[in-house]
Amino acid sequence: MRLKRLSLRNWRSFPTADVDLDNDVTVIVGQNGAGKTALLSAFVWCLYGETTSGFPRPKDLCNHQAKLALEPGESTEVQVTVVFSHRDNEYEARRSISVERTGTDGEGFTETEPDFVLNIHPTASGYHRTLVAPDADRDVRAILPVGLNPYFFFPAENIGTTAAPDSDAVSVKEAVEILLGVKRYDIALTAIRKSLQHRKLKARQPDDLKLAKALQEADSARKAYDEASARLKQLPEAIRDAKRILDEAEAQFKRFDGARELIEQRGRLQRDHDAAQRQANDAVNLRSRILDEECFNLFGLGVLESARRVLDKAKADRKLPPKVSAGLLDALIVGTDPCICGTPITDTERGTLRELRETIVEDTLVEAASTIRARVTHQHARLIDRPDAEQPHKRLQGAQTEIHDAHAQRKTLDDALKEFDIPDWATADPSATWREYQRKHTELLQEQRDLEIACENLLQKRREADKKYRQLAGLKDSSDKVVNARGHLQNLENTFENLNRLFSSSARGDTQRIMNSIARSVFLRDYTIRLTDRFELKVLQDGLDVGASSGENAWVTFAFVGALARLIPQYGKIEDMDEAGDAELDPALGYPLVLDAPFSPFGAEYATQFAARLPDLAKQSVVIIREDQIDHLDPIMTSDASVAAYLLCLHGPRDDVRQTITWGNENWGDRTVRPYVQPASDPSRVRTEILTLPT
Repeated sequence: MRLKRLSLRNWRSFPTADVDLDNDVTVIVGQNGAGKTALLSAFVWCLYGETTSGFPRPKDLCNHQAKLALEPGESTEVQVTVVFSHRDNEYEARRSISVERTGTDGEGFTETEPDFVLNIHPTASGYHRTLVAPDADRDVRAILPVGLNPYFFFPAENIGTTAAPDSDAVSVKEAVEILLGVKRYDIALTAIRKSLQHRKLKARQPDDLKLAKALQEADSARKAYDEASARLKQLPEAIRDAKRILDEAEAQFKRFDGARELIEQRGRLQRDHDAAQRQANDAVNLRSRILDEECFNLFGLGVLESARRVLDKAKADRKLPPKVSAGLLDALIVGTDPCICGTPITDTERGTLRELRETIVEDTLVEAASTIRARVTHQHARLIDRPDAEQPHKRLQGAQTEIHDAHAQRKTLDDALKEFDIPDWATADPSATWREYQRKHTELLQEQRDLEIACENLLQKRREADKKYRQLAGLKDSSDKVVNARGHLQNLENTFENLNRLFSSSARGDTQRIMNSIARSVFLRDYTIRLTDRFELKVLQDGLDVGASSGENAWVTFAFVGALARLIPQYGKIEDMDEAGDAELDPALGYPLVLDAPFSPFGAEYATQFAARLPDLAKQSVVIIREDQIDHLDPIMTSDASVAAYLLCLHGPRDDVRQTITWGNENWGDRTVRPYVQPASDPSRVRTEILTLPT
């Protein structure tokens, strides 16, 4: 793989830029803030749709001046193009987004999803292909896997003391594992995994329970549809019947409304008749109550008055027997005392006394006579004190009069009611029947509409359930073949994965050997780099782990990156697995490295050594540095490698800032003073230009 050109349009601070990269080393000099990191991220975004770790505002990619120049409704395009060659093809990768202004404020912009196009031009013929995502992404990642891109587009400024590029980069172990599978097993594993994703192999074998459940669901859906359909067929007849009854009730209601006045008049007479009947009933009840309350006064008082007169006359005539003490007789009968005359009482005499005691009731008669006389006297006095209208006979006579009057009024109303000739149909209000069938008719129409919708849904469910069952039944028929095919492919996949693990030690050996060959002449001490079984990078001296400095650890990391750059194309050529672990490096092969601030982790001495060995890290390098690191370029600029250089010149944003550099020395460059920060000619056009520097 070799980089050819980078083109930018409205990318961050670059309105336009076109950089030729077809040299062994391309040096780009710029101040922080001029767009150094944006250049590094341009490669990654174009090829992989992402930005480098720590890239500020990764969603803010469009040039601000280009956005603000838009009128509402206008749009512009952000585009990054990377041209590179690989094997016998030249590739033009172009990723872009469209930005439209939707408002007048700073937030009123919308962006489309990125569009990725890959044009492939074979060098041996004029025929070319154009791919779009996802096929374009797949081809790019087959050349340089996405997992390795952090090692080849490398933000080295913050490498610090760790042996990994940064916290978001892939680990050393992952990088080596990706390296193993890039070319050696790529075709076989891709074919196997693609086959395993085939729809006929992807479906799992349905078990009997799932098949039975699908059949049950299909039967249930069919039954529900049949029931709803049958009911829907019955509804028109039911609706017609309800409409017929509704029409009849409505006609009857109209007839009833015509006789309403006559009916109401008869109703009033009927209510008066009922009131008269109630009045008669109340009078009868009153008469009964008077008879109950005044019975003694009406009937018993005269009898008792006569009895009193008889008793008074008997008493006056002294015909009442003398009062004998019942207690005295009881004492003579049960005691032993003699009679009051002194004569002893014999048993025969006692028997006679008993008979006499049982028949003599003089005390009771006297008491009853006294009571009767007293009650008659008391009641007679009460009657004399009552008003004339409350006398028992007057009350009874009044009740009888009320009974007579009520019956007479009722008879009169009976005669009046007989004069009304009202048909039987007019005696009952048909409005309730009319309302009931109106409601029923409306409900039937609504049920019909609901069932029409339900039948459509149930028919769809029935079709889906039948389809699901047929699919499962079909899968069931071919399940044995599917299972066997998947088993063979999975075994083959496992075999290749086992081979990956088997040869990982050989790959580590190749990586370790090449790292040491790159770094050995740079270390100031007798150091050896080791890649352990756990894929840890260690710096050893005489076999012992030493505490390397941050600059030395940084150099180990760069040596590892260089080893990857040389091994990727080499491993792609290996056809015999036995060659792994003893790879011979071809100086003409290698992957390019794009390094941002690679001198930052080093002191002055190591930085110079790094520059001297940079062409050995990869066949091609793009080095992005700050203006204060120009002095480290001497080994690069004076080497046999072809070198191109560019200056990032920031225009604005302040009109009083101007900074310059002196480019080159007596061995290279032209030693001219060049501005790399200068005021913008138009304050609204803050931008970065890429200027070519002489080498």
